[in-house]
This record gives sequence, structure tokens and C-alpha cells, in this order.
Amino acid sequence: MADPSLTDNFWRDLTGFSEPSQRDQFLWLSIHLVRKLGLNQFKITTVAKMLGYSVAMVNHHFGSRDGLIAECAERVHQNYSLELIDATEAADRNPRARLEAYIKARVVCGRQLGGWTQVLNYPFHSFESPTIALARAGDSFENSFFRNLMFITQLVLDLQKGTVSESRPDREAFANEIMTQNPTAVFHASNIGTATAGAVMWMSGRMDVFGQPKEIVDLANAALEWQVQHLVNSIPVA
Repeated sequence: MADPSLTDNFWRDLTGFSEPSQRDQFLWLSIHLVRKLGLNQFKITTVAKMLGYSVAMVNHHFGSRDGLIAECAERVHQNYSLELIDATEAADRNPRARLEAYIKARVVCGRQLGGWTQVLNYPFHSFESPTIALARAGDSFENSFFRNLMFITQLVLDLQKGTVSESRPDREAFANEIMTQNPTAVFHASNIGTATAGAVMWMSGRMDVFGQPKEIVDLANAALEWQVQHLVNSIPVA
């Protein structure tokens, strides 16, 4: 029997549908539980019990626990990438505002990922069998990595040139034109990526910084704002 907390409203809030398919129930409930509990405490037996199915259904739909986690991570990262782009496009149409919005969104949206921060920052160290994860979602992880790197790099280039780009380079143009002709832009983009990833890991650890007293929250927000300004100011402009 399914857990009574899994109401139509629960599924609608989580998936957009009141009655998702059995496969989507496994997928989205796993996403929810990893976000809440972290990967170390996540158990497929808990998912199966809450849904009222046997653990064998995990293997039926996803091949293995790692197959399930890999597909969940792929979905989570896709949504996360879209949130970053949306936050950037919602900012004022000037290069500094867009880059600042992107950096802040990486931390704010990343923190909302909860337990997924470990998986997304250390994807193949988070699986019992990295080979399975690589086979199921390796191309997706690689494509997401390059897509985000290209997007950050374009924001850096826009700041340096004082422009706002309406298009983004493809991987071939990125490799041939940007990485070879302006590698420092890539270095700044990589620095932004690693610095914000570290901030997310710190702010979304076992002790959620933003769940602490107001003084701690104010300090965390000030630290985030300082980091944003420091990263942007470190980029030389024309």
C-alpha cells in the first residue's frame, strides 16, 4: 500500500501531474528524497515501500540503483541549467547585471538542490558503479558541463566587450575561436564555476546556513554578495 502522504497534490507539486506514471513516480520521488536526505541516506527500499511496489520495479525501469540515480541527476541538472539561464535572461540587459545574476543564481538555485549538490559536483564519485552511470548519463553530463562552461564564458566575454550576446557559440566554435584565441575568458569562467560550487557545498551542507539565526543568515548573504563582486571585479574589461 502506498504511503498516504503521496497525495494528488504532492505529485502535482512535484511533477506537474496528479497521477504520474509508475516510472515517473520512482524518478521524482527519488529526486525528492535525495534532495531532502542526501545520497548517503537514500535507499531504494524506502522509495519502493512508499510507492507500494517491490524493489524489483527499480531494476525493471532503470536497470539498477545507479541507473535510477543517474537518470535523476540528469533530470535535476537539466532543470538547474534552465533556471540559471532564466535568471540571467531576467536580469537587466547589461553585461555586468547578467553575469552577477548568473553567479547568484548558481548559489541560490544550487542550494535548493540539497543532497543533489554532491552528485552534480562529484558525479562519478557518487555511484557504486561509475561505469553504469557513465553508460546511462555520461554524454548528458558532458554536454551539460560544456553547455554551462560556454554560457559562463560568453557572459565573461560580454562583460569584457561591454556587449550582450543574442546567440551562443556551438562546441566547435567554442573550441576553435574562444579557447584558442581568448583562453583567459575560459579561465575566469572556470573560476566562477568552481568558486560557486564551493559556496553551494558550504551553504547546503548538513547544517543549512540559511536555517540558522538571522545574524548567520546576514553573514552568509554578505559573503555571497562579496564573492559575486569579487569574481566580477577580477575580470579585466576593455
